[in-house]
Amino acid sequence: MPQFNFHIFNIFAEKPRSGDPLFIFSCDELPHPDECQALAYQMGGVEVAFYSTFHHQLMCFTPQYQLPTSGRALLGVAALLHQQDPNFKTTLIHTDAGTTTVEYLNESSTLICPAGSTRPCDRGHLEIAQALDISAKDIINPILFVDSGLEQLMIQVRSRQSVLQAKPHPALLTHCLASPKSLVQATIWSIDHDLVTLRCFSADPFQIIEDFGSGIAAANIASYLIATGAKTPINFKIEQGHTIQKLISRLSIINVKVDLQLQVHVSGKVNYLGNGIIEL
Repeated sequence: MPQFNFHIFNIFAEKPRSGDPLFIFSCDELPHPDECQALAYQMGGVEVAFYSTFHHQLMCFTPQYQLPTSGRALLGVAALLHQQDPNFKTTLIHTDAGTTTVEYLNESSTLICPAGSTRPCDRGHLEIAQALDISAKDIINPILFVDSGLEQLMIQVRSRQSVLQAKPHPALLTHCLASPKSLVQATIWSIDHDLVTLRCFSADPFQIIEDFGSGIAAANIASYLIATGAKTPINFKIEQGHTIQKLISRLSIINVKVDLQLQVHVSGKVNYLGNGIIEL
């Protein structure tokens, strides 16, 4: 029976018991995607990653489906490489969405990527507002699809209260997220000085799944700001956990920077919790 070595991390974790858990399977050659999906289902975590140390290739899964990339997983791999070699500083990681630079410095992992692509949304403010159960007056122009590895519909609103009060309707939000891409999320967010509040949703006609604010969502917000004319450099942070009642994860912070070359830097602290072996 094949054995698979895995490592457990808390991502965006200011303390060991905060953040969001991630499993990383480390191997020379990546297993077949069907085997990866079965392992992801067995582990039961929000995300499970598979990293080929030989090819520097990363595959990312939820228990139900494969992701094109994952900010959590990229930051987790940087921490794993530092765990295995304390002198590790930077490398390139290949995913289905492209190649990303990762770094590890001062107990924090960082992913660096160019600004994501954008395209307009053909749904009106009223339709989006109804899908999220918020006031259309709260929405700030423009509403854009942004793709920094995973496409998300980025809905900026005027206040943190609007973000926290949103109650998405499954069928209406699914209609708004119609896209040629197979996996699209909605991110509702607000910014107050340098502090961003966000919530991320996936939808099908029957249910809403709220995601712990991800590194890709952070990169998409930075890309949105670039696309709408914000002056660089840009710096902001995302404090999360309270938005989805994950009280144990309140000390979870994502730091985001856009440099003068329009490169997006997403960073956060990563805590290594342990490792193990699974037979499947």
